[in-house]
Amino acid sequence: MKLTRKILIASTGTLLSAALVFTACKKDSSSTSSQEPDAVSLTTSSATADDQYNDVLNVALQVGSGGSTTLSSYVAGPSTGNHTVPTGPGGATPCAVLSVAITDTTKYPVTVSIDFGTGCTGTDGVVRKGKVTYVFSGKIYVSGTTVTASFDNYSVNGYQLAGTYSITNNSIGNGISFVTKVTDGKITFPDASYYAYAGTRTVSQTGGVGTLTVLDDSYSITGSHSFSSSAGKSLTDSITTPLLWQTTCRHIGSGVIGFTYSDGALSLKGTLDYGTGTCDNTATIKVGATTKVIQLP
Repeated sequence: MKLTRKILIASTGTLLSAALVFTACKKDSSSTSSQEPDAVSLTTSSATADDQYNDVLNVALQVGSGGSTTLSSYVAGPSTGNHTVPTGPGGATPCAVLSVAITDTTKYPVTVSIDFGTGCTGTDGVVRKGKVTYVFSGKIYVSGTTVTASFDNYSVNGYQLAGTYSITNNSIGNGISFVTKVTDGKITFPDASYYAYAGTRTVSQTGGVGTLTVLDDSYSITGSHSFSSSAGKSLTDSITTPLLWQTTCRHIGSGVIGFTYSDGALSLKGTLDYGTGTCDNTATIKVGATTKVIQLP
């Protein structure tokens, strides 16, 4: 009888342990599932921030395409001094003021300030406000050239940018390649929420090499960055399939980013997939059991 009792106690203990393990697993699974919407939300905000900071490079390429003195999507008229940056067909409507601190395009460094005032809609449909100032060490398409950008109440489509943005031309031979870096970045969304942003991207030209316009240019993008909210939630990512970006498209056309989301107590891994190359504002986020198609502004 004693032996039977001992076995019964042991069996009961085993069942209790199994129940505790099952409960713990169930709790962990439930906890993970409850964080997936937060991970999707932060990833969407991160992708939105990528678009806005990438626009800083796009404008720099347009400014630098004429020896750091023109902005092809906006500028008409003289290439030195101060002049109005028009928008729309034929450049009929005054938009921003471009200030170029040179009188000779062969002398560097060159400082170019673009003041979009209280709002300027470019021919690309993007609304920019405030001022962005670029300092070019040389012509942007020449290897070794560095460009730094600073912001003065500058926003892109309502998203205000801050921090230090730099571009370095690391081209070898005929292949054009830039490294962009954001340090101490901060982006404030239209709803006043804000996020810290930092990272490095390698942007290599894949199309339009050797032509006289930036409108046929396309680039492959690799790299990684970190993104965190004021609420303490964070995201780190790395591009696993190179992103494809065409300068005539506001958004990334294809490519995949792998990310890790953390809220301080739990971390989740997922992917952000930009699709197969169509110029649109959609992307697909997968994290855990959640798959969501998002639309970027």
